Amino acid sequence: MSSSDEPNVIIVGGGPGGLLAAIMLADVGVKSTIFERSSEPDEWSTKSYTIVTGERGQASLKRGGCLESAEEAGMPRKCIYFFDGSSGERKCIPKKIAGIGFSRPLLVDFLEKHASANPNILVKRGAGVSKVTRDAEQGLQAHFEDDTIVSGSHVIGADGKWSKVRQSFPSLYKQGEVVTCPSYGVHMVALNFPEGWPADGTYVIRPKDEECMFYIIASPVPTGELSISMVCYDETATKYPWLAPPDDMVPEKYGSGGWGDEYSCLPSTENSDLVLANQLAELFEKEMPAFLAAVGRDSLNTARINRRVSWLRMTGIEGKDVTYSTEDGRVALIGDSAHAVTPSMGEGCNTAMESAVKLADSILLKMKEREIERCTSEVLSAAFCEYGLSRPKDTQPIQEKSAAASYSKKK
Repeated sequence: MSSSDEPNVIIVGGGPGGLLAAIMLADVGVKSTIFERSSEPDEWSTKSYTIVTGERGQASLKRGGCLESAEEAGMPRKCIYFFDGSSGERKCIPKKIAGIGFSRPLLVDFLEKHASANPNILVKRGAGVSKVTRDAEQGLQAHFEDDTIVSGSHVIGADGKWSKVRQSFPSLYKQGEVVTCPSYGVHMVALNFPEGWPADGTYVIRPKDEECMFYIIASPVPTGELSISMVCYDETATKYPWLAPPDDMVPEKYGSGGWGDEYSCLPSTENSDLVLANQLAELFEKEMPAFLAAVGRDSLNTARINRRVSWLRMTGIEGKDVTYSTEDGRVALIGDSAHAVTPSMGEGCNTAMESAVKLADSILLKMKEREIERCTSEVLSAAFCEYGLSRPKDTQPIQEKSAAASYSKKK
């Protein structure tokens, strides 16, 4: 191949989807560079909720040659435990397929080490992309926040719901609409795992009064902590006004603070932090005393009320089918950039990693059709187009089902 035929792929976003995409591209001989806005992996700490890789996620990790080491790094999720928040009674329901639990920082760090060990992958942190443009020869240029520019033959947008890559191309941007649901979460972290609780499952904790309009999902993470998410609805805020979520942002401000827009809603003052903890303690003492005794009063001091959950609805424009790629096949979207979901089913990361695999499958199919052993830029463009048109048929039903589960049962 001449140098002009050899693809040079820019991947914007170093989350699980972007990292696995680079690993999958390397497997078919395509070089890539990952650009991640965060300068250090531990900057993901405010997004330290638990990710459980289920059937989709594990199959994707296996395709990337990462499953065995993932099993060693993560924690098994063999069961779902239903915990009575009032009495402390616990019921175990075994899962048909055991999951693997990670904190998000751990999963990112684990995949980044795999990617960095591959000579066909370069990972660059502290590099935030502000937009992507086409150059005079129909190549692509990634423009960075520090005003530097990097050229490439193709771009994969793996930079989240507020994707700068998606926003750079009208054919992609005009398809997307961020839809807000009437539910939200309050996130907390218990520094120590409750004594006597098995660590091989996810816990669903309910209050004794169903009219409270909330429940809790708690998951152990390999660091020894317990990630706690209090799932609330707009009806919850009506009943308990002090639990009201922050005001939703106007569209012009989407993404102005990165992923922290949703997951790191800090209290307005230091005092309000203490007030929220005291109010939660009073509520849990009344409705979930066994749960409060298990996790401890100090865990409430970490509470953060997040914004309402949202997802990305993609619809075809001008009578065309939805696609996750530009018409020329130079740009493709994966993960939240293409199919952000609400967290109600826990399938966001699994679906993102599966998209990375599906993208690689499209490349392999095009190479087989043309009977070539090395991927050219032309073949990569054709594969991106194939992936872009076929993938929405798999992801959109998952998005819609997850969004439906983000409404209270009373809706």
